[in-house]
Amino acid sequence: MKNTLMRGPLRHALPLLAGLLLAPATGWAQSLAPTVQGSSDLPVALIQAWQKTGLPLSSLSVWVQDVNDPRPLLSVAADQPRRMASVMKLITTGMALRTLGPAHTWTTPVALGGAIDRQGVLNGPLFIQASGDPSMDATRLREALQSWRDAGLREIRGDLVVDKSLWRLPPHDPGAFDGEPLKAYNAGPDPWLIAHGAITLRWRIEGGSPGQPLVSASPGLHSLMLDNQVQLAPQGPCGDWRAGIMQTVFTTPEGTRTWRLQGRYPVACGTQNWPLRWPTQDALEHSARVWAATWASLGGHMTGVVREGPWPAQATPWVSWTSPALAEVVRDINKFSNNVMARHLFLTLGKPPDQSPATDADALSQARTTVTRHVQAATRQADGSRPCEVEGALLMDNGSGLSRTEGASARCMGRWVQVMWQDPFMPEWLASLPVAGLDGTARRMTAATGRAHLKTGSLDDVVSVAGIVQGLSGRRYVMVAVVNDPQAERARGALQDLLRWVTEDTP
Repeated sequence: MKNTLMRGPLRHALPLLAGLLLAPATGWAQSLAPTVQGSSDLPVALIQAWQKTGLPLSSLSVWVQDVNDPRPLLSVAADQPRRMASVMKLITTGMALRTLGPAHTWTTPVALGGAIDRQGVLNGPLFIQASGDPSMDATRLREALQSWRDAGLREIRGDLVVDKSLWRLPPHDPGAFDGEPLKAYNAGPDPWLIAHGAITLRWRIEGGSPGQPLVSASPGLHSLMLDNQVQLAPQGPCGDWRAGIMQTVFTTPEGTRTWRLQGRYPVACGTQNWPLRWPTQDALEHSARVWAATWASLGGHMTGVVREGPWPAQATPWVSWTSPALAEVVRDINKFSNNVMARHLFLTLGKPPDQSPATDADALSQARTTVTRHVQAATRQADGSRPCEVEGALLMDNGSGLSRTEGASARCMGRWVQVMWQDPFMPEWLASLPVAGLDGTARRMTAATGRAHLKTGSLDDVVSVAGIVQGLSGRRYVMVAVVNDPQAERARGALQDLLRWVTEDTP
């Protein structure tokens, strides 16, 4: 590439890390030199920023390009396979908009197993055909059940039967990823998932028994009892207050779930929220308890139980509930990096909306194949190159980035961001990304406050960022940067400096 193609400090991009690699005193790996060579005119600030991390340069990959030019302004180890963490959501949400369209919705039909009499009593079961709706939180569930009440249903004298045959999935082990099965982000996908399979414990220092905090659970769950034995700690900082709380969950013979809490809660913590995954392997149990509590709160009654079963042949939907449009769903996924919603969307991509729910194919394998092929084809069409077809350049697992295997090269991810920039649905996709320094998971990226739409990623050994940056000149750039190292957290400051450098593209 010729330097005449670049203006301002970006003309120094190519020599940046080439010079770093050639500096013998640093000890950095020599084998991952940039794909293009440059002069010795180096941006000193970036050299110093990386030196401060104490990390080997072999842990870093970078890709920066003008959105209108496929050639990179900066390319460092760009073809090295990397785990990208939540940056992988850029692929899942982008492909969903491209293939399903921003107006796509999930529809969950409900059928009657009998007639509703004049008193609003259904003498028979009620059937739900689960759709994999990723957006069914407690508020939307309440709206859906209110429509049942508005349609005249008051009491169900039978069971609530949920057909979950949409996806055939392997068993989900919530502790397999990091040994933290109660972390809310470890919830697994399920065709009938309500409130993300999670519960939030809300803590307040006022309103409880003397010497105790007030603890409540949201959403409300049927037959859940909080046994709060936590004492207030009047002295000391808030700190890692969760480490001081011990939790025990058990079930009484009557079916009541008891959540026992013991330990000390610092007064300095004030009001806090603690999201947790529902502590059972049975996703139906959590959804059933949330459903039952919501139905009862609306004045509804049921004599049977919530159980899994098939949707009746020839059944005619009585009512249906519909999710928000996909454009709103991808916003929730990207702004707040919701893993289980991303996994639902990923599984939806593996099964076209008009495909029969009954299938012998593994839903996760279908999704991996479908998404990989789409991304490879789209990035190939951009300029004829095959950045995502190099071995290891794109590995899909569950679509959320919460994975030990899922990842991409910086070049592949950069090309995908460019594909989305040129896509007709770019505005919806870009608006779903956190704005640097202002909201979502990018609110700490203050080096480009208000000038970048970025998806960030973070695991114990991964720090990453990717998206669109607007320079002070008005030019826009694709930026991808990822660090894979057990001490990756040390690189956050250096990535901020890189972001600032891309933003300040004028002399």
